[in-house]
Amino acid sequence: MYKILIADDEPDVVSLVKDYFELNGYLVLTAKNGAEAVEQASKAPDLILLDINMPEMNGLSVCRRIRDSVACPIIFLTARIEGQRQGGGLRGGRRRLRDKAFFA
Repeated sequence: MYKILIADDEPDVVSLVKDYFELNGYLVLTAKNGAEAVEQASKAPDLILLDINMPEMNGLSVCRRIRDSVACPIIFLTARIEGQRQGGGLRGGRRRLRDKAFFA
């Protein structure tokens, strides 16, 4: 069974995405802030969906911190698109950036 880590500080977003993946047979790990995301990443997920704007440690910092210790893809889910496509995200190890084109 594939494991997906969803790291987002919005409970409704986490619930919506978690429900979707669980209904499709995935094991889902969750984190509500950057510190929890780093901890959950140690459980070897197969994919990480990571919000940029989280408390305690933002998603870009989480990505930089775990990039060398995880082999899975990291996809950012964020409401902030403008200005995020360039600069720090790419240098931080980000592979993909997707906006939250859904409402919980």
